[in-house]
Formats: sequence, structure tokens, C-alpha cells
Amino acid sequence: MKYFVPFSFLFLLLAGNLQGQSLEDAQRWFSEGAYTEALPVFETALQSTHKNMVKKHIEIYPALGKIYFSLYQFEKSEAAYTKYAELLLSQRKAEAAAAVQGLIEQAGRAARMLSRCEDVQLIDSVIVDKNRFLKSYLLSSESGSLQEQNGRIIYENPLQDKRYYAEKKEGLGKRLFSEIKLQNDWEDKKELSIPSDSLADNDFPFVLPDGLTVYYASTDKSSIGGYDLYITRYNFHTNTWLAPSQMGMPFNSTANDYMMAIDEVNRIGYFATDRFQPEGKVIVYTFIPNEEFTPLETDDEQALIHRAQIVSIRNTWNPDVDYDAYLQKVRENIQNEPSQSQTNFTFVIDDRRMYHSLLDFKNDAARQAFRKAQEIEKTILQTEESLEDLRREYAFSADKKEQQNMHSLILSKEENLQSLQYQYKLFVKNARNYEQFRSVPGEEMLE
Repeated sequence: MKYFVPFSFLFLLLAGNLQGQSLEDAQRWFSEGAYTEALPVFETALQSTHKNMVKKHIEIYPALGKIYFSLYQFEKSEAAYTKYAELLLSQRKAEAAAAVQGLIEQAGRAARMLSRCEDVQLIDSVIVDKNRFLKSYLLSSESGSLQEQNGRIIYENPLQDKRYYAEKKEGLGKRLFSEIKLQNDWEDKKELSIPSDSLADNDFPFVLPDGLTVYYASTDKSSIGGYDLYITRYNFHTNTWLAPSQMGMPFNSTANDYMMAIDEVNRIGYFATDRFQPEGKVIVYTFIPNEEFTPLETDDEQALIHRAQIVSIRNTWNPDVDYDAYLQKVRENIQNEPSQSQTNFTFVIDDRRMYHSLLDFKNDAARQAFRKAQEIEKTILQTEESLEDLRREYAFSADKKEQQNMHSLILSKEENLQSLQYQYKLFVKNARNYEQFRSVPGEEMLE
């Protein structure tokens, strides 16, 4: 009798051995990137009544956190990392628990970003070599140009007299810089002082024709996966760059996303990502930019995830719209566009000369000043529209408390508008003076 072992004990012992073997397999699959195979084993282990076994294998939790994150199940990822941190604290491993906090916060940001996925129509995609991806960006001349020189991406404005690029800054990450062209040489190098994580890399700049709006990619600590896309604007009123806004899904993902470019003339945009791609390859998506943020309306969680991941381009399309024809028309416009963008204004120089093209200017400084005036004029129109909307809301729909909050905002915008109008007049005056006299008596060009 002393050698008798109850059957129930044998069963539990066998089950424990099988479970232990399964966890070893799951850990191996996880390390090999076979997340689909590892996931059910990890989940089964957590459902086990053998709590001591789970505590012994607390590495299940960070593994689950990473798997859930890759599957866009961000709330589950956040919960798994949180549980892992709690177990570490219970084992008096405060330093290790603190290191997990960044993963918890990242999963939380990703969950919020997913919930506000934008309803964007993507109309094309192409998989290319990472070192040649810029060839997929077809931009009109009014949108400027992108080029690669000595391993860095450079954006050059439509006048080809100003450029933007990224460069490593000593003791910090990459930073964005601008230069202007004077006498065929690039000079006046200036850093774009965008608020940023000091160790982050900021790269892949693209500037809208207004000269004030910059898209770029960054490895900032708020990123949810390598490079994320951001947008910032220059504030004329304070002469500073605004705190950048992180773009949402589907533009950003758990992979690297970068090189956002918008062609406002043809209403088309591009961005690159290495999601779902092997080493050395990227996919460049072509999309139709929304005039204003449009959230995706759906109660289907899996459909939301698929749209955020861009599982299918056609699933982003609206019915009764021929997107193939739209794309073809855009490509034809760009290919056949050589100089049409140069004849879209009337500018009086003096009693004898009236210009309709940027090519009409004989003086580079005059051309630069006029182009700057055009950029400011566009900003003036946008500011006037925004101000009018605020005044209408203040007068007809805001309550007293809201009116108090809006009052200072309206005053600030009015002051900003006055500043813009002054700068516009000065740049127009400078353009005429430079073209007439090839110098500006008593005046200085604004920078």
C-alpha cells in the first residue's frame, strides 16, 4: 500500500508536465515571432487554477502584452503589462516594475488612437525598396519636391530657394533644419525649434505651400511604434513652432510610419510604412486627404482594427466613387502640368509691367518676397474664416461662460490677423521695390 499513488494525483502530475511543456513551446514560438501559435497557450495558462505555476512564470504577462499590442488589442495589452508590473512590485522589484510603465502608457495611447481612427480613402499602394521609395511620390510643381542626397531626405519648396532636412545634433537625436538659397549657395541654416523629446530623431520633413505647416516623422516617446507621423505649425504671433500633434490611425501604426506629403493642388497625399513588410521593403500608400478630421463610425471592433491596420484598400472606399479614375486623373495632371501653376495671379509692378507668372520676375529676392506674400495671404484667409466662425458661435450659440472663454481667443486671433495683414503689405511692397530698383531703400526683408 505504501507504493499506491491515487489516480487523481497522477492526472494532475501529468497535466502539470504537459502544461509545462506547452509553456516551453509557447516561449519558443514567441521568441521566433510565431505569435498566433503562442497566444492560446499563454491564455490557457492564465486560466489555470494552479496559481503558483502562473506566479512562477510571470514572463507570460509581458509576452501577452507584446502579442496583444501587435494584434491591435491594445486594452488587453495594457492590462497584461499592468498585471506584470503588479507582480514585479509584489516581488519587491520596483525598478523593473517602473521600466514596464512606459509599455503600459504606450498601449494606452494606442488604444485611444485606435478609438479615433480616421475615415480615410486610400486609393493606391506600392511595395518598393526602402532606399528608392521616393520615386513613388508624384507631386505637382506647386507642392515642391522631395529628393535624397547623401543619405538624407530633403524637401525643397516650389521656388527652389528654401529647403528642409534632418541632421544629427550633438548629444541629441536628429533635428530639422532649413536653409535658403543665395547666389546659388545654401546659407542661413536654422533649426526648426519644435518641442520634442531630446533623444528622439525628427526626420522626413514636408512643408505645405503656406510655409507654416510641417509634416515630419519622429521617434518621440509618445510614438506607438518606431517613427510616428506628426504635424506642427509656425505661429507668426509668437514667432514659435507650436507643440506638434501626433497623427492618428491609419497613418500611424505599431511599425515605422514616415514621409507624409500632401499635394494640395491635386488633393492627394502619400505616406510610407514598413508595416507587414520584410526587411528592406516599405509600402507607399496614396490617399485622399480629408478637409477636416472625419472619425470612422463603426461598432465592429474587428472592422475598426482592419481599417487602422489597412488590411484592405478597397474597404476604405465609398460606394459610387470611381477611385481608379480619380487616381488616373491626378497622375495625368501632374505629368502634363509643367508650367500651368506659374500663371495664376496678376501682380502690378509699375505702370508698364504686370506679372502673371513667377517666371516673370527678374530679381530672385523679389520673387521670394512675392511668394512669401502669397503664403501669408493664404494664412490670412484661413484666419479670417476661423475668426468668422468664432464670432458666429459667440453671438448665436455660446452661453455666458463659453463667451467668457472665447473672448480672449477672439482678441488673440484679431491681433494675429492684424500682424499677418501688416506682413503681407510689407512683403508686397518689398517685392515691387526689389523688382523696380533691385534694392529696397530704407526697408529690410522680413525673414
